Amino acid sequence: MDSVVQYLLNHSRLEITLVRITECTADSFNVSVEAQVTSTGPVGSIIDAMLVDLVYLDREFGKMLLPRVKTRFNGAHVHFYDQTIHISDMAIWLQLLSDSIHNEKLMYQLRNGEAHLKGPFGTTAQCGYNKDIHVLGMNGFPVLIKDVDPEEGKVVMTMRNLSTFEIDYGPTVFEIQEGGEEGQWRTIARLKGDFFTKRGEFHVPLEVETVSLDDETNRHVDGEGEVNGSVISPAARKLGLDVEKTYYFQGVRTEKEGAWTNEAIKLIRSPVLLTEKFISLY
Repeated sequence: MDSVVQYLLNHSRLEITLVRITECTADSFNVSVEAQVTSTGPVGSIIDAMLVDLVYLDREFGKMLLPRVKTRFNGAHVHFYDQTIHISDMAIWLQLLSDSIHNEKLMYQLRNGEAHLKGPFGTTAQCGYNKDIHVLGMNGFPVLIKDVDPEEGKVVMTMRNLSTFEIDYGPTVFEIQEGGEEGQWRTIARLKGDFFTKRGEFHVPLEVETVSLDDETNRHVDGEGEVNGSVISPAARKLGLDVEKTYYFQGVRTEKEGAWTNEAIKLIRSPVLLTEKFISLY
């Protein structure tokens, strides 16, 4: 009996559709997961809750409790929310996040689970549980400047997240950086606001503070202290007009002191095209 059940477990599939990460601290986070188990065989069963190791590149970075699941011939849904995960290997956890941002696909594993199953007519079985999880990555995390409000000093960034990961970074600081010669970069704008990556396409409003270019004043202020966007400085005209220059949207830090998100946000570095409205801020 155990060997038959082990075969079915080995050939079942766990398809993750959502991994939402919140409440990030120095060495932990809360996770909510939505998934579906398929290819479980023709007979339903109950799989008791079990503890599994979270593994990436053959290194464990934490443990997770899978909830009790009742399977049917067509599989089962697995949902659980706000479970606290303690990070045991920060380096490999950050590597997983980096690969999820920059790669098209990746795989992590659930390992060393002990599955206790109850089948029909009082049958029981105990089997090992190890599962490879194949997911899409963000493939570079594309970023666009969607809109600019010069009077309010705000921009709206459009982003696209193809992965299953959603992460609440909280209040976050970004920079737009301009590339120069010999790999040198300079900051031309700083942006700040709440940042929560969502699945699919989503919009992020951010306050923007421009940085002066070529020692020129980049914001023109009238007598009452309001920004006047009708004048464009010579320095601003250089933005976006030099085909040899490139611009990047770069994560800098979060305001969660000591949290691992301060390192994770730096992994976000995406090319961005400056729009005429954005250039009008200078």
